[in-house]
Amino acid sequence: MAGEAGGKRREAAADALASALSGGASGAAVSVVLQPFDVLRTRMQADASAGAGEGALRTCRAVVAEGGWRNLWRGSTATVARVGCGAAVHFYTLQLLRELRARQAGGGAWADTAANAAMGGASRACAVTLLCPVTLVKTRMEASGAAASAFGYRSVPHALRSIVRKEGVVALWRGLGPALLTNVPFSTLHYAFYRQFQAMLGSSVGEGAPLNFVAGAGASIIATVCTQPCDVLRTRSMLVLDVRRASVGLFAGIAPRLAKRSLQTATLWTLYEELWAVYLRMRKQA
Repeated sequence: MAGEAGGKRREAAADALASALSGGASGAAVSVVLQPFDVLRTRMQADASAGAGEGALRTCRAVVAEGGWRNLWRGSTATVARVGCGAAVHFYTLQLLRELRARQAGGGAWADTAANAAMGGASRACAVTLLCPVTLVKTRMEASGAAASAFGYRSVPHALRSIVRKEGVVALWRGLGPALLTNVPFSTLHYAFYRQFQAMLGSSVGEGAPLNFVAGAGASIIATVCTQPCDVLRTRSMLVLDVRRASVGLFAGIAPRLAKRSLQTATLWTLYEELWAVYLRMRKQA
């Protein structure tokens, strides 16, 4: 019995590690391609806080005029680190929670939905808290072309050292509250709706990548719209902008954020599910 229990624990640990690697690789790959959407979102939110908000196209022209098309990929290194590592932590924790839920299955459809929501929120909370310093650097590097946030960081390590030297270690978690208020509800809603859409659309769309992409995109749209105001507050806090004008521009940058979130989350989950399926086949054959 002890040997069987030990084997199950090792199998669960291997599953969690494989889930982390699948999620991390998927997140890193997708984040680079979609970085321009993040740059535009951050810039639009920063400009709106200063009362100079513009549309996505004008903001895009302004960013390009400041440094060429490469400027749209400002902060990519921090994004890869944040999204890749964040996805790894998220999926690692999520897999452990899935294993726990599988041993306590029951309660019907509503219990499953509530469990999925709780698992999505808890796993994202772990990732957001651990990766907050990198998120802070990412946000500032994306917006460094704006007059209100010209921090001048040369790299992620330089940014982290600069923040600690000038603002203190605690400042690395600046904006953690709004970040949690943005990301935890996002993942809570996303994972619950993602599983619901998979169950609802499976018979019409079919199993596999198309179903996962459609379910991921639909769930992401709902979660993105619901959490947009908190995302604006997160950006303002991390850029040390005036957060007293809390009601101004709470939906600034929603167009690029909606496009980026929907594409990123849908593609990330699709890639993750494909890699996870490969791992399960390999484990079965071993």
